[in-house]
Amino acid sequence: MKKSFLVVSFALASLAGNAQAMVGNSLGSGGGMLIFRKSHEFNDASIGGSRYLTEQFNLAKVNKGTRDFMIRYNAYNDLMEYKDGNEILELIKDQNTYFQFANGEVFELLNYTIEGNEYSRYHQILVNGNNVKVSKYKSIKLNPAKSASNSYETGSAASFKPNKDVYFVTYNNQTIEFDGKSKSLEKLIPSKASEIKKFFKENKIRENDADMIKVGNFLSGL
Repeated sequence: MKKSFLVVSFALASLAGNAQAMVGNSLGSGGGMLIFRKSHEFNDASIGGSRYLTEQFNLAKVNKGTRDFMIRYNAYNDLMEYKDGNEILELIKDQNTYFQFANGEVFELLNYTIEGNEYSRYHQILVNGNNVKVSKYKSIKLNPAKSASNSYETGSAASFKPNKDVYFVTYNNQTIEFDGKSKSLEKLIPSKASEIKKFFKENKIRENDADMIKVGNFLSGL
């Protein structure tokens, strides 16, 4: 009897925890439903910079729904946040995978494996069509505070700093980190190596949004 009581108590505690984490999960309907939990309390007052690409919340449609929500991307923790009145809520990643912001930016949760490591991260989508996606992963790192090692040095406070943007190409559901080089695409699509070489020779591709969009449009037309 005592053992059964412990099992039941544990099950109830688990259900209660899940219910708390999923409070408000019925907000919206259909493809526009938000699944969220209460955000952790952050105290960034002593840290320079920001964990966000932009501190401001902006209107976005979620999961290809029709309703607009106030959303921002937490690039340090790689999660989306939703503002409900004065409360900030974290959107659960595997249930909230597609965000179309009013300014035209699209973020999508991509799942892929690189060098044996599995990733599930939000990417900004630059091109999407004909089994091709070109995307950009934007992230922020935390530089820890440093104390002065002697009286001649000056210590530094902790600060958030943007990492270098990293581009990716997804072709027929295979995602690679893209360094802007022809050989990376030739390896991904060996049957089109000659066309890829010609394209890169004619266009002098660099790692920037405009050129990555050119690459995506080219691949979509292969």
